[in-house]
Amino acid sequence: MKVFIAGIDGYLGWPLAQYLMARNHQIAGTDNFFRRQCVEEIVCHSAIPIYSIEERIAAFDQNFGQEILFRKGDLLDYDFLKHFLNDFQPDAIVHLAEIPSAPYSMIDRGHAVFTQVNNVVGTLNLLFAIKEIVPDC
Repeated sequence: MKVFIAGIDGYLGWPLAQYLMARNHQIAGTDNFFRRQCVEEIVCHSAIPIYSIEERIAAFDQNFGQEILFRKGDLLDYDFLKHFLNDFQPDAIVHLAEIPSAPYSMIDRGHAVFTQVNNVVGTLNLLFAIKEIVPDC
């Protein structure tokens, strides 16, 4: 099965990609690295060290003998999303590309608005892209 993971660089997306690849699924994914930026913005450190995406992809290839199709991008960029889905033609899509942090969204009004726009518009873009790419959906 061809599985597309939105938010593949995240703490759920990356282990999911490994789990699915170990079961012989073809994986593609996108991420805009927001989680990494958020950690830097609030001058924090991740509890678990997170390797760069380049190191992750190299380890993925070494461990599974298969490349993962990764493109840096944002679900808010509808054209990017639509083209990536059209190129990959997934059988399944896992949407993990939302800002999960309540504390981040409560920093101030700007962070709250950004969180809502990111999560709602990104999800709507994904739904419309699916509708456009898979017409019988």
